[in-house]
Amino acid sequence: MPLYLETIQSFVAPVVMISANGLLCLAFYNRMSALANRSRTMNKERFELVAQLSALQAKGAEGLVPEHLELRIATLDEIGHQLFDRARWIRRILMSLLISVLCMLACSLCLGLATLVEAIAAIAPWLFVAGIISMMVGILAAIEELRRSLKPLLFEHEQIDDLP
Repeated sequence: MPLYLETIQSFVAPVVMISANGLLCLAFYNRMSALANRSRTMNKERFELVAQLSALQAKGAEGLVPEHLELRIATLDEIGHQLFDRARWIRRILMSLLISVLCMLACSLCLGLATLVEAIAAIAPWLFVAGIISMMVGILAAIEELRRSLKPLLFEHEQIDDLP
């Protein structure tokens, strides 16, 4: 088989891995965006609730309404912290997946340069393995983030169940 065909074939595995990582990154960037939007919405609601509570307290209001507002504000605070924790996990996932893409790109580059300098070919498998390991770390982090994903919803549901 001609040398250029072998070279092109050797590029296939890293390119497939780059494509797979790209799809995963897209999904997690979308999740990060959804978390950021949800956080902004909750912050707006919290701001409005604090304003309402301040107005009620200025009037000397007591009873269930200020108590419910305080509970909702505390609930939003806790959910906000939980969402930020999830966002950190998604950032870890994305970092791992992007490092994997970088390793696969470097692997492809080494495979291409190996046609000019044969000694460079020995580096390519190590870069490929590093990329696979980085991808595995990202997938493990994704499993952990998925495990935590319902925690804010459960917390909010429990807070509503506990209302007087």
